[in-house]
Amino acid sequence: MSQFIEVAAAVVMAEPRLAACLRAPVAPASAWAVEDWAGICEPWRDGAVRRRYREELAGAIEACDGWTDGDHASLLRGLDDGDGGLTIGSDLAGGSLTVDFDARVEVELPSLIWAFSALRGMSAFMADEDMGLVTVTADWDDAPVVMLLGPNRSSFLDRTRDAAAWRRARDTEFDVRCAVSAAGTDADGSAARTIERLLRG
Repeated sequence: MSQFIEVAAAVVMAEPRLAACLRAPVAPASAWAVEDWAGICEPWRDGAVRRRYREELAGAIEACDGWTDGDHASLLRGLDDGDGGLTIGSDLAGGSLTVDFDARVEVELPSLIWAFSALRGMSAFMADEDMGLVTVTADWDDAPVVMLLGPNRSSFLDRTRDAAAWRRARDTEFDVRCAVSAAGTDADGSAARTIERLLRG
């Protein structure tokens, strides 16, 4: 039986830096050390899953590296299957962006790493007060895995240990989604058209 993950991102990022990010190659998962990926193994309720993910982590990162060719814009276009697989919303005036998509999962951990790799590299283009929150929810466990993005940094949030940062990030995500909703969408609702508009800056 197929499994799926839901990916949701809310980003505050100045328009020129966002356009530069979309044109830039997607960084492979191995651009971050294994220790930087360790947080992806921890949120799961099932202790056996946590242990298995820890054991598989290095190999999963290596397996994922072959899945991230091309630039961020091309990766997002590839997710736009015409069946609502990708939704992008933007409020360029406020520098707000939302990205939402579902993906079929054949192998669990590499797919989770790929989902975060698709957006984690945005941190390299952030500056000042730019930030982002990426949430991945798997249908085999409804506990979300959350990553916080900031200028040249990205880290997984632990719901207990990082409770204050978690609440602030969720508040910001709510504000971003409200801003994007108020700004409206392109006339045809097309993710591809939104990407082209963002690339034009």
